[in-house]
Order: sequence, then C-alpha cells, then structure tokens
Amino acid sequence: MIWLFDYDLTLYGYDEYEVIESLDKRITLYVQNICNVDNEKGHEIRKEYLKTYGTTLAGLRKLHKVDPEDFFNFIHEEKYLVYPKYSEEKIQLIKCLKGCSYVFTNGRRDWSEKGIKSMGVFPYFNGIFDLKQMNWVGKPNLDGFLKLENWLESKHDIQNKNHLVMVEDSISNLEMAKKRGYTTVLVNPHTETPSWVDFHIKYLLDLKAILPEIYQKIC
Repeated sequence: MIWLFDYDLTLYGYDEYEVIESLDKRITLYVQNICNVDNEKGHEIRKEYLKTYGTTLAGLRKLHKVDPEDFFNFIHEEKYLVYPKYSEEKIQLIKCLKGCSYVFTNGRRDWSEKGIKSMGVFPYFNGIFDLKQMNWVGKPNLDGFLKLENWLESKHDIQNKNHLVMVEDSISNLEMAKKRGYTTVLVNPHTETPSWVDFHIKYLLDLKAILPEIYQKIC
C-alpha cells in the first residue's frame, strides 16, 4: 500500500488557513509584478489562472513565459511565510499507516518539506514528489500522474493501482487519480462528496477512524 498525501489544505487543513494564505499573498504579489496590476487585480488573475490552468504558475508560464524557479524563489521567501503547527496526533497517525507514505504536491519541494518538518511528521514520509519532478506540469494533468507512477514503480512493485491511496482536498486532482485506478480520499470540510469518491473526511486526523474501511477495500 502506498499513501500519496497532498500538502496544502490536506496535511494541514482549513483550521490552519493562515499557512496557505501566507503563500497566496506572495503569489498575488508576484502576479502583480509580472502583470503590472494592483493587488485586487493580481488576486483575480491568480484565481483565474488557478481555475483555468490547474495552477497559477501554469498560467504564468503559458501567458507570460515565467521561469518556474524564479517564481518559487520569490513566493518561498522565508520571512513572509507561515508553517503548520507541530502535531503529535499527526505524527502518530502517519507512523501507524500500513505501507509507505509520500507527499504528492503541486508546489516545489522546499515548501512542503519545511511544512512537514514543522508538523513533526517529516521522518515518517518516504519521500516527496513535487512539481519540479513533474516538469512543472502538475495535478490534475495526466502527464504529472504518469511521471509519479514511473517514479513509484522504480521503488515499488505495484501490482494494482488501487493500492495507491491518494489523500487530497481537490476534487479535480482526485478525479484523475480515480481514472488511474487509485483509491481516493477527499479531505475537505467545505464540499459535497462526488459519488465516485471512495472516502470523504473533513480533516486529516479523521483518517484514523476510517482506516479499517480503507484496508478492507484494498485487501
């Protein structure tokens, strides 16, 4: 069994929204600078690119030829960012999972790595598969999933893709995972559950209560 955890709003949730908010402010400022607009318009463009292209960066690359490393170097400037709180409960949850655990993120590795270190769960993950490893074309794009699968297959003998358990707050990202045959866990307190989602929880720590059901489904 291989667990694939999204980072933002999954490993930490909406109860720590200030974490993603600190990053979003930097992304908006970057968009402002690139597009030469004010804060309000920068925010609108950021959301529009996210909705249309899957990530703000994808829109910036397509329309403005932005260099991904320049983008991430700017938005990841340490002094402006907030990280999740240390959590003994999350440590115990990740430690108890059967199989291997990975972070599968549309961000660059340094953002999620610092975050899971802040939470205390870093030692219990087997690795991070980030946007750079997807050649900057992330979830829900099929190519990103294919690159992930090739990477995992170099480490594991994957007999059945339903042994890949994707834990994620984004329905569109989970939809592609479901098409690929993964077991899907939606982590989101603010959305309805699509009929094809295997499991739906509000926050990460709720995962512990449904582990017997997940194991039964897979085994």
